[in-house]
Amino acid sequence: MAKTIQQAIIIGGGIGGLSTAIALQQIGIDVRVYERTEEFERVGAGLAVWANAIRALRKLGLAEQVIESGSIIGRAEIRSPSGKIFQTGDFGEFERRFGEPSVGIHRAELHRILVSALPAEALQLGMKCTGVEQDADKVIIHLANGQTDQADCVIAADGLRSAVRQQLFPETQLNYAGRTSWRGVVETRDMVALGIICQTWGRGDRFGFVSVDRNHVYWFAVTNLPEGKTPPAAERKEFLRRRFQGWHHPIEHLMDVTATETIVEAPIYDIEPLARWSQGRITLLGDAAHAATPDIGQGACMAIEDAVVLARCLSQEKDLAATLNRYEAQRKPRTTWMMNQSRAVGRVAHLDNRLLCTIRDFMITVVPDRLTRRQFEKALNYEA
Repeated sequence: MAKTIQQAIIIGGGIGGLSTAIALQQIGIDVRVYERTEEFERVGAGLAVWANAIRALRKLGLAEQVIESGSIIGRAEIRSPSGKIFQTGDFGEFERRFGEPSVGIHRAELHRILVSALPAEALQLGMKCTGVEQDADKVIIHLANGQTDQADCVIAADGLRSAVRQQLFPETQLNYAGRTSWRGVVETRDMVALGIICQTWGRGDRFGFVSVDRNHVYWFAVTNLPEGKTPPAAERKEFLRRRFQGWHHPIEHLMDVTATETIVEAPIYDIEPLARWSQGRITLLGDAAHAATPDIGQGACMAIEDAVVLARCLSQEKDLAATLNRYEAQRKPRTTWMMNQSRAVGRVAHLDNRLLCTIRDFMITVVPDRLTRRQFEKALNYEA
């Protein structure tokens, strides 16, 4: 392999792909990003950018923009459908300890910040990658429109259903978690909904919300359902209203003020941890490498961390094979832990047996705060 990497192609213009492009440009690598979407839409979705990812974004020079554009999370809660608080956590304590806040933000706003940090010519939309091939000196990508491009290496950040991952590791399968989610972003002046991140656990159902700026709240609803058995798009809101009827304020309010056509549906999948992420001059990043269920909300954060670590490895190693080995060695233990934690939390949160839910709810209330904090600390106390 060549001793230096001068050009890189990134497949996928999501949060992980764009973060990687910014990080690689900072160390002098020429980057081209190919994204299959024709244009980016402002769909109803938000996310939490936890302190560990804010720390990584600071290395990209974007932390302050993200903090200013989002809403700082002051408190986290887990509640019962009646509103009883099972657990609560003070995120101000974590901010003081780790030096960065955790922030709720609209996904589209985070995406806009990342896009604005790149030269316009670095990002090409409407470009679907259909395959890759490589030799000892280069990687060639094939696009659906018949075009090709080549570079010293390719980073596949093309998400859960990564085409590049399936070509490199065709044995990889998606695992349906047994539940489907629906998401929305609404404007509200309801002070109960603003300033906290809250999850409510029922029997096979869960609802969560977090403010993403001063006036908007992102909410998600998750329900145990057989794969493919969700209601038609026009009936989503009514289905959710029935499912969460009588749950504590502001859950019904948030659904009431959401337009049916803006509700986004997403079946929940993950993959098993991969033995390898790289093959020759090609490596995986973000969900393409370690897709987890969204149950601890660290998916985008892991992709941002990946980007910073990969760029650092490229700046420290002269040989690409050594670089990719170091990247995997530094990232796989952490992302595997996150995948396993997400899967475990999802299974517990979505128990539907009445007795098991009663035991679960009791155990949540008696678990010492220090044990809960310890899990948060392991997630947040990380330097990418």
